[in-house]
Amino acid sequence: MKKLLKKIKWSDVRIVLMLAALLFLYSFSNKRSENRNLKALDIVFKGEETHFVTSGDIENIVNNNITNISYINRMLLDLNKLEQNVLKNRLIKSAEVYLTVDGILTVEVIQKKAIGRVLNGEESYYLDENGERMPLSANYTERVVLIEGNVNENNQQKIKKILDIVNNDEFLKKEITGISIQPKETIYLKTRLNQVEILFGQFNEIERKLMNYKAFVQYAMKENIELDSYKKINLKFTQQVVCSK
Repeated sequence: MKKLLKKIKWSDVRIVLMLAALLFLYSFSNKRSENRNLKALDIVFKGEETHFVTSGDIENIVNNNITNISYINRMLLDLNKLEQNVLKNRLIKSAEVYLTVDGILTVEVIQKKAIGRVLNGEESYYLDENGERMPLSANYTERVVLIEGNVNENNQQKIKKILDIVNNDEFLKKEITGISIQPKETIYLKTRLNQVEILFGQFNEIERKLMNYKAFVQYAMKENIELDSYKKINLKFTQQVVCSK
């Protein structure tokens, strides 16, 4: 027995006891933390778009899932379900819901970006940055290119390509205000200042046609040519811009 006691190092025993005490305190503290109620709600908007959805919209979603945030136990909160309910708002691109150490329920939201607005009969909606349908917002109206006429799932991505080029070019963004899609996908462009009819043609050579138009307008400005003196500007021939009076 004495030999066995001699083999035991009291320093090792102290380390084991200290580890056991720390584990107990951690478990006790963690248990108390789990049983605490939530303290507050923090809504964080990330990304460029912050207008379509308001803090009040997010609070309403939370309140529909939690009757009173001050009395809800964090152990009873289903964060995944709450996150999925936030994402049901079709103006929201992504959301993350989590609890901080001090009991703050945090909802981080990234809103969708509108690149164009479709007016198709009595139906109106945005196209988002992925070329998908996006509902209008009751809180904010984005000033984007207006698309009229025959818009459908088959040509939305083609329209997106036009919008991407226009929106990423400072000159074209100021110049082009509308796109009209007629039967057989014959496309016309509308501008902010000029009333001239601009025939774009079909969904082919999109970038080249837009750059041709940009070069022509810049040339006309340099030479003091009034664009309204023309009846039609035809862009469908990619080798040249054809104008008629």
